[in-house]
Amino acid sequence: MSVLPRSELFLRVVSAAVGLPLLFLVLWAGGPTFAAVAVVAALIALRELLDLLRRARSMRGGGPVLLDGARALAGVAYVVIPFAALVLMRLDEAGLQWTVLAFLVTFATDTSAYAVGRAVGRRRLAPSVSPGKTWEGAIGGLAGAAAASAALVVLLDGIESHLALAAALGVGIGIVAQAGDLLESKIKRMADAKDSGRLIPGHGGLLDRLDSLLPVFPLAYYASRAW
Repeated sequence: MSVLPRSELFLRVVSAAVGLPLLFLVLWAGGPTFAAVAVVAALIALRELLDLLRRARSMRGGGPVLLDGARALAGVAYVVIPFAALVLMRLDEAGLQWTVLAFLVTFATDTSAYAVGRAVGRRRLAPSVSPGKTWEGAIGGLAGAAAASAALVVLLDGIESHLALAAALGVGIGIVAQAGDLLESKIKRMADAKDSGRLIPGHGGLLDRLDSLLPVFPLAYYASRAW
């Protein structure tokens, strides 16, 4: 894992200190406010993704029109479906609890993967896509996700405390979250881009912050319906 320059680390900390309270305020508000913010976020993320796909097409010198159209449609679905699942999940009776669980378990995955990878990571997970990620970090991310999910079903009112199911859900979230991260890294590498945009100081674009979350939203939504 590479160490961030001090100035970039400072920007990340400040952005997180401002952004996270706003995020959870919007989650708590729910209703039309949450839906409106989700729509705006989806449009921004979609624009960033389509721009990356356009730049990737330019890097490879063009290609069949139908194939490029299929990629664009897949990109639209990849953003729109998760956000639709997120809004539907938040509208449920225990929607706030499930939405918080989806976000916090994903954050636990990222944090645990980074910490374990920094501490003991040796074997590269996907060196051609994201050289800093390791198998040890990925396993640490799954363990952190399972632990966070089990803890949250106990702490959050409105979600029945099925610990074994919660741990299994955490592992599932950990898997798809890390897969989403790697997928965006692959697209950025194809586009020869460091970030998806410049919206968030120190963090890049909105898609850079949502890459792990997008595949998590549909999984968490279906879990909330089946729980």
